[in-house]
Amino acid sequence: MKNKTVTCSIVGARGYAGQETARLLLSHPHAQLTHCFATSSFELPYHQAKNVKCLAQSEIEKNQTDIVFLATPAEVSLELAPKLIARGSKVIDLSGAFRLKSNDYAKWYGFEHTEKELLEKAVYGLAPFAGPSCGETLVANPGCYATAIELALIPVMHLLEEGSVVIDAKSGTSGAGKKASESMLFTEVDGECLPYKVGKHQHYPEIQEAIAQHTGRQLDAHLTTSLLPVRRGIIAGIYAKTKASETELRHAFETAYESYSLVRLTNAPPLLKQVVGTGRTHIHFAKHDEKLYLFSAIDNLLKGAASQAIENMNRLMDRPLETGLENLEALT
Repeated sequence: MKNKTVTCSIVGARGYAGQETARLLLSHPHAQLTHCFATSSFELPYHQAKNVKCLAQSEIEKNQTDIVFLATPAEVSLELAPKLIARGSKVIDLSGAFRLKSNDYAKWYGFEHTEKELLEKAVYGLAPFAGPSCGETLVANPGCYATAIELALIPVMHLLEEGSVVIDAKSGTSGAGKKASESMLFTEVDGECLPYKVGKHQHYPEIQEAIAQHTGRQLDAHLTTSLLPVRRGIIAGIYAKTKASETELRHAFETAYESYSLVRLTNAPPLLKQVVGTGRTHIHFAKHDEKLYLFSAIDNLLKGAASQAIENMNRLMDRPLETGLENLEALT
């Protein structure tokens, strides 16, 4: 796909991640968004979208594009991905349908996985660690919590005391999607910090598998996820024991991200307003005695979903990961 403009479509384009994916594709220099699909009638809220056809989800198989982004629930992605691949499209799946290789989908997602062969072939697209494309047809875009946590842990995992990791991650409410829910009402979340899925979040086994894949280490951590009364953004606090020096820790991060501009090592704990609206990850660490305090912040709808999906498209096209994402500004 190098040196080619690819045609793209989005399924689930009414959702937050779907709309952000559309916004990024509309300004991408090497992609043409031609079709968007949803379960009910809609229009994209962008003036550049006048030539994009917005159709019912039942029309997907009649309108082929080079790349299809699935911003759909996992069960829907599980049904659609094999059909789209069979007709010749490459699929970038923003759901969790193809992220887990060895864990129990029934336990973590509530359904039995019916596409085991395709699951084995799916590439876990954690940028920048996924590596060059080798002709894969299905990319499993990482989850939002998983992205923030993995980018902080992978470079230094080999320096941490085994079994000492504790993770406290907090997200804006857009991470729950647009589906109506009493727990997402303004009066429920305003002024609160609400822990949920304590020890049971579906991103935990994904994080374990990614850490093992990229570091060879096993992660056995406490993980708590909480809702913040903000629209978007994730900040993860990660705590562990280490005998490594600050110089060793800094060197590990600088080495891991020396050729990747979308991670910044900051001098102070990151703020959501510094990353929301961008595809960047801000990471900060502090060490006191043998205690490591590590913080990672991303926009859950961008680096945690849409902009990382664009990075994966760039990877499939053999272009720099940052293509089309360099000029995104923080929404301060």
